[in-house]
Amino acid sequence: MNRARAREWTREFHRRLLPRAPDGYQAYNRLLEELCPRGGKVVDLGCGEEDYLSFLLDRAEVVGVDRRAGSGSYHAYLKADLEDGLPLEPGSVDLAACKFLLEHLGHPGRLLRAVHEALRPGGCLVVMTPNVLYYPYALNLLLSRLLPQPLRMKLVSLLTGRRREDIFPVRYPCNTPRRLRKELEESGFRVLHLGTYSDYLVSAVCLPAGALAVLYEWLANRLGVKWAGGFMVAAARRE
Repeated sequence: MNRARAREWTREFHRRLLPRAPDGYQAYNRLLEELCPRGGKVVDLGCGEEDYLSFLLDRAEVVGVDRRAGSGSYHAYLKADLEDGLPLEPGSVDLAACKFLLEHLGHPGRLLRAVHEALRPGGCLVVMTPNVLYYPYALNLLLSRLLPQPLRMKLVSLLTGRRREDIFPVRYPCNTPRRLRKELEESGFRVLHLGTYSDYLVSAVCLPAGALAVLYEWLANRLGVKWAGGFMVAAARRE
């Protein structure tokens, strides 16, 4: 069974075993829609080439920020190393978003404080990032400590089929629910929402691995383990 078929089988197995499981991507998008003011300014931090926030273009000015020069459907793109700060005026942003970015930063608190400064009072930040309490990311963290990053990224590419240029070093400095909440609060935010969500497809490189991931989700759900989801979605407000 090839990888694509394994993913489809795993998705169907999950749907049958956990039909009412909340979807993290839906939660992330719902928070963005709820917190995005009409006519406001939105920044997509670490946007890459995805233009993920295109669904907000009809209600807000959307700006992408990344270390690589961007081009696409957004209103504007800014080039910046997000480890060093943001090229944004203080109090100029209504909503900031970052998806799968914080895990790559050595000092995410610096970025969170810069975002807090760039937001207008009442402005919000919405985050999606892996949870290292989930076993595939715990393994990835271990490999990142034991192996040279080029070798780790080559292994990730072989297992997942992702292009090697789309795989980056990982550090996971704030990637547990408790640590993420602490970083947000220490940066001046009030946390509005922080939950963990299923990420079973990250493991679905073959049928047995996909089945194991779904059974893990099922067991965690039965036991009521709130911290076990594969990635976290958080929303926080600048007061």
